[in-house]
Amino acid sequence: MQPSDLDPEELLMMLGDVLTQVASGHLDGHRCPVCENADLDCAEVDGKITVRCASCRLDFEGWLG
Repeated sequence: MQPSDLDPEELLMMLGDVLTQVASGHLDGHRCPVCENADLDCAEVDGKITVRCASCRLDFEGWLG
């Protein structure tokens, strides 16, 4: 499965747990929920969260509210 196969709401639901943990400062050790083949590269800088997967090319950016 590729991220482009999912509508935005499905992708957000799949990333929900990861985004909650990243927002809490836990940036390491997350497996990609889309392809399950690789660890995610997660970052939070000044309220902006980025989540990327090198395997399936998942690329998510969002702001903490």
